[in-house]
Amino acid sequence: MDASSLRISKFDGTNFHAWKFKMQMVLEERDLWEVVSGEIKAEQCETQLDQATYKRKSRKAMAVICLAMEDSQLPLVRSASGACDAWSRLEDHFEKKSLANKLFLRRRFFTTMMEEGDDVLEHINKLKTLAEQLEAVGAPVCEDDLVITLLGSLSDSYQFLITALESRSDTLSWELVTSRLLHEEMKRKEQGSKGDEASQGQAFITRDNQRKGRPVKKSWPCHNCGKIGHWMAECPSRIQENTERHRPQRAQDSGDRYRSQRANVAQEEDSGDYLFSIGETTSAKSSDIWLVDSGATQHMTCSKKFMRNYKGV
Repeated sequence: MDASSLRISKFDGTNFHAWKFKMQMVLEERDLWEVVSGEIKAEQCETQLDQATYKRKSRKAMAVICLAMEDSQLPLVRSASGACDAWSRLEDHFEKKSLANKLFLRRRFFTTMMEEGDDVLEHINKLKTLAEQLEAVGAPVCEDDLVITLLGSLSDSYQFLITALESRSDTLSWELVTSRLLHEEMKRKEQGSKGDEASQGQAFITRDNQRKGRPVKKSWPCHNCGKIGHWMAECPSRIQENTERHRPQRAQDSGDRYRSQRANVAQEEDSGDYLFSIGETTSAKSSDIWLVDSGATQHMTCSKKFMRNYKGV
């Protein structure tokens, strides 16, 4: 059974903390972890048989570790003397116990905030992972700081739950706080789903009531023409009469101007509500109008009366 059969992603230089834990599980499953962790050393083997067994396990563990790494990370362990040495090199490289690394992880731990709509479990796991990384570099976080940081990083919608937890007389443990948060999120999701179902049901009832508010027009006679299949407001004969009544008319005035009127009908078939609008437009003969553009280089007109000091060419 190799690392790929256990669905472990090859280490690419990121998220070493998670990959390290998975690899430890694989090595323990193969009875190789004691060689990698240094629990058993070569100098502790008294007989040649024990030394041979140790070397065989070390080579096997080395193969498992290298096969679970991307090619870009292999130079870190290529020259290692054994599995224990390779494992120590990886820890020293990705879990540096320097002051700068501790400061970097602590800053991330205390500044991680939860946004509205974020998953609570993902946020809890993020803080827990940072706390474990701090412990690995020699800067552990106590449980009280972990609980305080978690409560302080929650979004504003959890303020009532935070107040309820703060009013408790007993000590707030990590397990208690996380369980209450997950329970609160579960209740919110249930209430949200019920609210969606209720709104859908209300919309269905409203549409149904709108349908029941008036008889079916297919079985009800029109009060205008007596035919079945439409309402009086939708009657084609009535609409045609209204159209004829408001047909555009043309009139001549002293300036040879005319005015036209037209009636437009807008209707919505199922609602029974109708909108009538009348528009009016005014125009004049183009021969009596001369449009002058101040930005034009030349102007033209069809009438001499607009010209002064006219000279023929």
